[in-house]
Amino acid sequence: MLITPDQIRAARALLRMDQEELARRANVSIVTIRRSEASGGMGLVGLGTFDEIRRALEAAGAEFIERGVRRRKLDEEEAAALRHDLHAIAMRSAERQAGLPAFTEGDLYDEYGL
Repeated sequence: MLITPDQIRAARALLRMDQEELARRANVSIVTIRRSEASGGMGLVGLGTFDEIRRALEAAGAEFIERGVRRRKLDEEEAAALRHDLHAIAMRSAERQAGLPAFTEGDLYDEYGL
């Protein structure tokens, strides 16, 4: 499937991936990513390069559909790994907060409100 510059930009936004990260994952330069996302990008970048970019975005979790993109559904193993990672992040955050003073209303409000 040939993807469009709009789909590349949308996939990056969906995955919260910057151009530098996509360039690294697709083994292309940042300039190539910028060209591929330009309105005339289809004529600026080779079809093989678009395939590399598409594969990198798909590996990161994007699924390209007719005139769009969506996040690929996770299989049970991937979902379990994600839950595990999120739990670990939450536990580290709780440990860091444990030694700090509790928030008060004064931390939330100032003379201008919230």
